[in-house]
Amino acid sequence: MKRFGIFAKMMIMLMILLTPILVLYAISNRTSTTVLTQEIMKVKRNQIESSAGQLNQLFAQFDSYKKMLYESTDVRNLAYPDLLGDDLLQYHTLRTVSEEINRLAGYGNWKAVIAVVYPKTGMVIRSNSNLNALPELLPDHDAYWDYRRDDRGSYFIDTFSYPDQWSNTEQPDIRVVVKVDETEIMSQLTELKSGGFSDPILFLPDADPIYNYSANRGLIRGLRPALQFIRNLPDGEQTFLNADADGNTYQIHFQKIESLGWYLVDYIPISRIMKPINRDRTMFYSISGMMLFMAVCLSFLLYRNIRIPFRKLLQSMNLIEKGIYSSRMRDRPPGEFRILYDRFNAMAERIEDLIEVVLKEQIQSKEANLKHLQSQINPHFLYNTLAYIKSMIELGEKEAAIAMTMSLSKYYRYTTKSGKKLATVREELELVSHYLQIHRSLTDSFEFEFEMDDRLLDLEVPRLILQPLVENVVLHAFKNNDEYGIVRIVGRMDGDAARLSVEDNGPGMPLPDLDALQTAFRSVKNEEIESGLLNVHRRMQLLFGDDAGLRIMPSDSGGVAAELRWTVPEGNGSLTEDGKGELRVV
Repeated sequence: MKRFGIFAKMMIMLMILLTPILVLYAISNRTSTTVLTQEIMKVKRNQIESSAGQLNQLFAQFDSYKKMLYESTDVRNLAYPDLLGDDLLQYHTLRTVSEEINRLAGYGNWKAVIAVVYPKTGMVIRSNSNLNALPELLPDHDAYWDYRRDDRGSYFIDTFSYPDQWSNTEQPDIRVVVKVDETEIMSQLTELKSGGFSDPILFLPDADPIYNYSANRGLIRGLRPALQFIRNLPDGEQTFLNADADGNTYQIHFQKIESLGWYLVDYIPISRIMKPINRDRTMFYSISGMMLFMAVCLSFLLYRNIRIPFRKLLQSMNLIEKGIYSSRMRDRPPGEFRILYDRFNAMAERIEDLIEVVLKEQIQSKEANLKHLQSQINPHFLYNTLAYIKSMIELGEKEAAIAMTMSLSKYYRYTTKSGKKLATVREELELVSHYLQIHRSLTDSFEFEFEMDDRLLDLEVPRLILQPLVENVVLHAFKNNDEYGIVRIVGRMDGDAARLSVEDNGPGMPLPDLDALQTAFRSVKNEEIESGLLNVHRRMQLLFGDDAGLRIMPSDSGGVAAELRWTVPEGNGSLTEDGKGELRVV
């Protein structure tokens, strides 16, 4: 909050104080609403599942009665009177079947019509003696709780025939019929309403609902468009819908009665239940908004009278932050703000002077590092090379003398060139190749090879960055080594990370010494750089950042590996966008 003015802080503090109150109230209100809604849904869910289960069980029980009669031997015997013999046995069987039908129809509170019809003989045995108890025409084929409507009313009918395969031209021997009038279902829905339901109905898409006797049919007609979506819902995945009607929001709960294929539906006026809670919430937010508005008005008055001088001061400070150190406060107001403006101008002038001094010191330090590196070239190297050339001339080895002279001239032409501070890896490798060729001609104690990723060759690095590493190998790695030496210079690319290492197969260094040397790289300061390796490490960091530098570690061939690591800046060298390149071994 340091960059904000005092009045901005006042507003922030006001919001900090007011926000927890609003958040806590909102959370509390939301939690209360959620808990209440969930409890209502839970109670209604249990209520409607229980009632739908009872209805489903009742119709399943009627279906079991039908199967019992269908499998009864007496019922089947009446279909074939000739097999019964005398009239007394036929009468006794008829009475037994009639008593069984009346007994089954007498179970429970529902008044269902159970009948056995013998189409070929015209005999009908039913539980209700009313002539209108059964429909005038039975379904052409067996139906499982089919909903029908005729002149005598609406009803659900379930039929089962023997034999079960018959055609329109041939009548079955037996038909067992169970019929439940719509009035019985309406009575049951009315009892559910008196037992805690809001306004239960039976609903089937594309069919007229079955209402209870006191149903609000106008409201239910308003909810029917939402109820049509029930057909699109997978069974069991959702058991309620929200719908708007008559300016209120209703929560519609439903459960399918599997025996009938219809849905038991009931609704709750959820918006009316939540209305007191919503009214209290609106009142609380209104009062909080009025308090916030009054606080904003008071803060604005203070801002207009005092904040303007501070705003000008902040604008000048932003210019200083962006690096425009010549920025000064011109229009100095009277009073205490004049002192602040004068102090700011003095501070800006002092910062500008310090920045110039630091930049000059950094430039001088980098130039000194380059000159220091160039001064590290060993004069004994030149003496030995010239002596070799003299010996080759005396021995008549003209080609060897010429080759040594060309390598020496190219080497010194590159090392003494002071115009460029950067060079490509390709140029550094050419220099190192001349340097190693000279030493190998002088001692004939080692070989050298390059294994280089083509993507590295055109990347820019500090000049003379690789030569000190190679020189360190030549002077120290094979000094007391009886085996023939090998110097490998390996270059790899890993994404935008570049690695360039000089490896040897010499006796190596103990691990404690390697760790101590690496620690020295991390802790050394500019003014403490004395050795060539430390100088290489610092030059890499100056160019590529603190993550770059030199790492000394054991090599795979038993000696020491000195590895340069850095991240390639965007646009440096020939690194392509897709990061692909060729690996070349020399």
